[in-house]
Amino acid sequence: MRKSHEIIELPAFRYSARLCHNEDGNDSWQLCEGLNGPDMDLYYRELVVLMQTQVASQSEMDVPALSDQTLKNRISTLHSFLAFHGKTVDSAVGKELLSRFDASLKAYSESLTVSSHSKSDRRSHLRAWRKAADSLLHENRRIKPAEKTNSEVSPFHLALRAALATTGDAPKTIAKRAGASTTALARWLKGAVPNRRAFPSVRRLERELGLEAGTLESLIPAVKKALVNSASVGAGSQIDYRIRLARNIRDIYYIQEDALSADFLTEWNAFFAYKTDKRTTLARNPGGTWRLQSGEKQAKLPSAHAWRNGLCCPTAQKNLDKFRSFFGFLARPREDGGYGVSADAAQSLAWFASRDAVNAYLEFMRARSGGLVHGGHAAFAALTAGLLSANTGFVTQQPTLIERLPPGTLNTGWANACLETRQLAKEWLTDATDVSRRPEEPIQSLLDMSEPLAPLFRAVELLDREAASAAPGSPLEATLKRDALALSIVLANPLRLRNLVTMTWRPNNSGSLYRREDGQWRIRFGPQDFKNDRKAIKGAYDAPLPRSLGQRIEEYLDEFRPRLLRANPKADWLFPNDESGRWKSLNKQFFRLTRRLIPQTPGFGPHAIRHLVATDYLRKHPNDFLTVSQLLHDKLETVLSEYAHLRQDDAFAKYEIHLRGVMAS
Repeated sequence: MRKSHEIIELPAFRYSARLCHNEDGNDSWQLCEGLNGPDMDLYYRELVVLMQTQVASQSEMDVPALSDQTLKNRISTLHSFLAFHGKTVDSAVGKELLSRFDASLKAYSESLTVSSHSKSDRRSHLRAWRKAADSLLHENRRIKPAEKTNSEVSPFHLALRAALATTGDAPKTIAKRAGASTTALARWLKGAVPNRRAFPSVRRLERELGLEAGTLESLIPAVKKALVNSASVGAGSQIDYRIRLARNIRDIYYIQEDALSADFLTEWNAFFAYKTDKRTTLARNPGGTWRLQSGEKQAKLPSAHAWRNGLCCPTAQKNLDKFRSFFGFLARPREDGGYGVSADAAQSLAWFASRDAVNAYLEFMRARSGGLVHGGHAAFAALTAGLLSANTGFVTQQPTLIERLPPGTLNTGWANACLETRQLAKEWLTDATDVSRRPEEPIQSLLDMSEPLAPLFRAVELLDREAASAAPGSPLEATLKRDALALSIVLANPLRLRNLVTMTWRPNNSGSLYRREDGQWRIRFGPQDFKNDRKAIKGAYDAPLPRSLGQRIEEYLDEFRPRLLRANPKADWLFPNDESGRWKSLNKQFFRLTRRLIPQTPGFGPHAIRHLVATDYLRKHPNDFLTVSQLLHDKLETVLSEYAHLRQDDAFAKYEIHLRGVMAS
């Protein structure tokens, strides 16, 4: 039986209806319900106006008055609900508030990581919006043509909507704070996909929403496809780490910073003070303190929770991220591999005393890493062991924290629970010997070459050619010249990402890049710029650049860099981004450049270049580890450990010479 559908306007019906003509030979018509009928011709802004009249308590509306705060709360919930469904207040009222309201309300409520009381309040707010819609629809009985919707929502749109839904602010407000296009964000919520020109806006939204870098960008279909497939481009094999990363980044489970509970933030502030104050009431390991730094020295600025008295603490941010991940696992439903406690109950450092919870989280991490027990396990296990130290552990010294745990969580007293969990953490720490991300994987095809650095020099030449083909005086020309100089400097002085991002130049010669009277350009950093890296030499860095780079540097500083700083001419960053600010996405740009210009690789960043430089040099100068230590500004023991395999190669090369001598005798 085949049916055709003709939409008939029936003003007496509250919801849309269709009359279906039966074409099986029976000339009858029947009312067919539930066939994805049209939505009402009503817009959310009309509902907001109706609510505002209740605040004004206009007598002709015959509605009870509302307080300003109640209206604000309801509007905040509406923004959150609409963002979850990919809409804004400029959208038409659809099935999410009408025929499918109950299902929509349930799905939205389950997505929230707030207290049960807050969820109840939001459900109450949304029922008020539903009642307002019913009121206007009953009054006007309007019907509009069915709106077109995407039958399949991509992971990017789901993640974006979920992130916006947690804020309670209007998408336009968030876009303005992030410096992104309000119209573009509205299009993305409706199903549009950001193009490459919009990627910087996506990254700014990530920062504004408190998401980890790449959380949204990696889910954009084109980027997601590249992450999964790039390892096979020219390299001949896929990189397991990147495949796992692309998969895991779509499964966001950690607690968002704006969803952290007031009770936990009280604990966090006390822990932050314990780690940074000169004197504390709790016992503290002499080496267990965190250092506060100027934000100008950071490649990526920490969130507001990692600042004190105008100074930031990257170590605090790293630890807070570990807490958020642990709490997110605890609040994750058991059917999804989590621990199944409420979001509020999960947010306490007291859980570090629970042997079962800590072990379950480490097993969860192992499952997500394909069975590997790697450095991430080691970092969390070390954090746990420190918190539970017998005499100086922050958690151990506060037995009242047990009150934050659900009854029956611990099977023993506080001191014994801390001791048992600490022993467990040490066992995991011992077992964490696997390597999840191998720096040589993306550059293996280059390491197999006799001259592995040659493709990088060719990449610089290609950038120069592209710049020559660009419009003279254009931003594109300046950007290409910036990238060419950055790549040239990393080849000459294989610095860490943080140093590259924070590198400065000033006309008075006081920046990181400076020139001596003899014309030689040099790079310098103070000891404080390396203190957070356990592998680095802790002394000052003052190294020369090849004289062959002199003309390139001067040309860039005189002609190209000023174009990049038009919007911020007083900025002293050597490598500004396209918006005249700090080039925080430098690592990603290196990845894109190398993937595009060195097709035999899937793309890599400055850290891989450091590995490439060290390996190439040691192959040609066996056992000269001291020179590599100076080139990388790494401790000698670090270099000996990282490149021990080359010592083995040298040993077998010498043994081969020995065998030849034996055979010739």
